[in-house]
Amino acid sequence: MLLKRQETVDFDPSNKAHRAAVRAFLKRRAWVDSPIRFAHDPAYGSVAEQVQAKLLQWYVYQEESKSMRTLRVPA
Repeated sequence: MLLKRQETVDFDPSNKAHRAAVRAFLKRRAWVDSPIRFAHDPAYGSVAEQVQAKLLQWYVYQEESKSMRTLRVPA
């Protein structure tokens, strides 16, 4: 029996589909039915740890950017 190896993609937290795949994983704690397979970055212990850390960094950046925009005083 031949098994087809599914293509992997680098996780991009700015990609809405990638965020949806992680959200589904966090609910089910399983990747088995995910349409997307993320490549593992060896700097992280697992793909789950990797996507959670990168997603958290992205959300923090989004909040910081939003705060900076609201602090600007229009000229």
